[in-house]
This record gives sequence, C-alpha cells and structure tokens, in this order.
Amino acid sequence: MDESRPGYYAIIPANVRYDDQIPANAKLLYGEIYALIGSEGYCFASNQYFANVYGMSVDTITRLISKLEQNGYIKRAVEKDGTGQVVGRKIYLTVSI
Repeated sequence: MDESRPGYYAIIPANVRYDDQIPANAKLLYGEIYALIGSEGYCFASNQYFANVYGMSVDTITRLISKLEQNGYIKRAVEKDGTGQVVGRKIYLTVSI
C-alpha cells in the first residue's frame, strides 16, 4: 500500500452510489469524507488534502464537493475569524447510514 494514502475503510450508502446526478468521483469522495469523520461528527480535511490523495486538482475537488452538497449528501460549515478570513471548514454527512 502507498504510505501517503490512508488505510481505513470507506462507506458509500446505496442512495449515493446509485445517484446518476453526481459523478463517480464525487461518490468516491463521499466515502473518503465518511472515513475521515472523527468522534466530533465532521470531517475537517481541506480540498488540498483530497486533491493530494486522489491526484486531482483543487478545482476538481471543489466541484465534486459542491455536487455532493447540491444533492443533499453533505453540509459544509465555514469558520471565520474576526476579520472575516476563513480559518476552517467542517463537512457533515446528511445521509443516514
């Protein structure tokens, strides 16, 4: 196994797998998000992290995450500091498994 890639399981529920409104790579990304959710109930990985793991551009990851959100599979919460600068993001799953 490639040491730069995580070695845990991903779960992709049937309604995500068989949704013909989202691309296959978005489904794979959903599984990665699921695998990265910790005890807090959200994933905090950046688009750059996902781009590095999957060998895709950050723009592609951004589009895939937007598709997942548009189709109701995830919800994003952006955290900003007092000046309005983005300091973090949380991704929550909205689909029950």
